[in-house]
Amino acid sequence: MSISTRLISLCLFIAAQSVAFAIPINSGASYEQVITALGKPDGEIEAGSRKILTYGKAQIKLQNGKIISISPELDKLLVERDADKKSVEAKRAAGLIDYRGKWMYPSERDALVASENKQKASLAVHSQPQSGWITDYDQALATAKAQNKKVFLNFTGSDWCGWCIKLDKEVFSQKEFLDYAKDNYILVKIDFPRRSKLPDDLNRQNETLA
Repeated sequence: MSISTRLISLCLFIAAQSVAFAIPINSGASYEQVITALGKPDGEIEAGSRKILTYGKAQIKLQNGKIISISPELDKLLVERDADKKSVEAKRAAGLIDYRGKWMYPSERDALVASENKQKASLAVHSQPQSGWITDYDQALATAKAQNKKVFLNFTGSDWCGWCIKLDKEVFSQKEFLDYAKDNYILVKIDFPRRSKLPDDLNRQNETLA
């Protein structure tokens, strides 16, 4: 099959697949017309008056800014593009939205965002030192060694254990205890909450220490 025959067949194929290009891609079409129809190429090689544009595995060769040949792989690329376009249109028609590369319903997106915000809030609560207490066991060991202190571990259920909450309120959060601990201990809170969720790495640490 000659180049011209192949190019004519390609144009007919494009029309049959209803690929809505503003300008047909055929022999003699300009570089600008290719870009308008297919968009920016994945790669572009230029040598003198010749230029090769790549779209996936497909190649379009130009000389003096005009098409002289098109590889047959472009057929498959156009079919895939058309299929992708139709798939996107169908998903949007069904009420789905593209959120971070995943198709989901708006309600699912909202639930995911709410969960992520809750996770961030939990991270802020459990990862920051509170009244002299820290949550990182390895950090506590390193600090204790550097300051020649002992490590004091408080295993607690901060949002459900009544005795733990009472002990924290009446002892561990009191100024007298904290002043004494400041000079003698590195305080580490090992928490096992039920109503809130710890960051995954902190949860793994606490389970290991339990």
